[in-house]
Amino acid sequence: MADNKYGRLFTTADVERIVEYAHRTQSGDLDGILADMDDDGVRFKWEADEPLFVLRGRDNTAEGAVRFYRDHQRPRAPQNHTEGIDKAVTAFRTYRTDNPQMMKDPD
Repeated sequence: MADNKYGRLFTTADVERIVEYAHRTQSGDLDGILADMDDDGVRFKWEADEPLFVLRGRDNTAEGAVRFYRDHQRPRAPQNHTEGIDKAVTAFRTYRTDNPQMMKDPD
């Protein structure tokens, strides 16, 4: 597994599976649990070595990046995909409006 700045990302369903595995094996070693689950072929939403790019709501440039992606996708993507991106744009805009004290430029 490649090192990265933020570690691995898991969905709620992934975390539930990890907790069930930990309970079943009586292990509290998260790194060991994840290694065992990877070795056992347990499928998570994202593979350990799959590149991901995460934008945070408090990033001043995030909404613009999402809008740019939407505009690039709109001509050829299915409607449900662009509708999902529209929801993300709205969520970023709402966060910005509701949390101006949290906004910052990326590190």
